[in-house]
Amino acid sequence: MRALRKKNIGTPVIAVTGGKGGTGKSTVAVNLAAGLSSSGLRVMLVDVDVDGPSCAMLLGVELGAGEEVKTFLPVINEKKCVGCRKCVEVCPEHALIGLQGETPRLFEELCSGCRACQIVCEHLAVEESGKTIGTIYTKSSDGITLIVGELRPTEPRSPLMARATVLRAMSELKNGGYDLAIFDTSPGVHNAVAQPLWVSDRALAVTEPTPLGVHDLRFVLDLAKEIGLPVEIILNKADIPGGLKDELLTTARERGVRIIAEIPFDREVLHSYMVGAPAVKKAPESLAGRTLKYLVSSVDKMLKGGEI
Repeated sequence: MRALRKKNIGTPVIAVTGGKGGTGKSTVAVNLAAGLSSSGLRVMLVDVDVDGPSCAMLLGVELGAGEEVKTFLPVINEKKCVGCRKCVEVCPEHALIGLQGETPRLFEELCSGCRACQIVCEHLAVEESGKTIGTIYTKSSDGITLIVGELRPTEPRSPLMARATVLRAMSELKNGGYDLAIFDTSPGVHNAVAQPLWVSDRALAVTEPTPLGVHDLRFVLDLAKEIGLPVEIILNKADIPGGLKDELLTTARERGVRIIAEIPFDREVLHSYMVGAPAVKKAPESLAGRTLKYLVSSVDKMLKGGEI
């Protein structure tokens, strides 16, 4: 997918990711977008944390109406079905069950919408239905184009919604007009995180000096290495008492990954979060605000230097 993107889309793409939830990943993504937009760049910010998107709130944006995302759902026509079980055998998610000679039964919550069952059915017994899995919102605010994917409550298939959100953003990028796209991923190293990483040129892994922060960062670095994605580390809340900063520095050194910013703990960031205004604008001279501005400047230099 990365090779395909490079052939068709010239816009650089950065993924802001992190293994552990609550490290400040979305805060970094939003402040990067706001800072780079203020410097004159045309920025797209894509919230792919579909289980709990927060970029709109951090920007103080009301999203309004969105577009529903639907996925394929098979319906077995009992009059056409001969009970051959080909659909059962081909289903990678084991969403269809049934004995030979019986009409298969669908477990809807397991279905990924891949259509394999419909493709292999020689009797045209697998007919098409659909279900709504979430909503995609598009909004422009302060020079930033914001695309938000939100999974429908109780819907378990976040990778499908993440993929739909990524594809919507990539379709928009094909039209040109952007200097940079920033993808805010879900926390973790699962399939929904891999979706935006596959189409990115670089990743910024946000972590914190806690036991889980150190532990999960290693998984993120492993994933980035596996897909051949250049990555840098951003250490958030770097100065919290009793933190494991030295262990993080050791991990970065052992993996050959540089830490490009150390953001101090700062209540001004929390306040900016609450009022829906990025710290680079709300509190640019605060401790964290100055570091975030430095991060914006660093990414801007990377863009101009062709590193992204």
